[in-house]
Amino acid sequence: MALKDMLAKARAAASGTVTQHRSKIDQGITKLGDIANTKTGGRYQSQIRTGSDQARAGLDKISSDRPDPGTEGPVPNTPGPR
Repeated sequence: MALKDMLAKARAAASGTVTQHRSKIDQGITKLGDIANTKTGGRYQSQIRTGSDQARAGLDKISSDRPDPGTEGPVPNTPGPR
């Protein structure tokens, strides 16, 4: 299996996971930001908020990279056109 194919499969799996568990992931990002703010006494609140926003944007990108069903090409281990 080529690296390109493995990367596509990994991206599709991550996309499905993000889609299924988006609310829990958002809660986790918020909780981590709150913990970081508490540990730093709020001194880095702006940077932590920026990091949280970037993490959510990354999740959006992963979700939007998911290919539409039927556009991925032939199913592995099935004969192609002859």
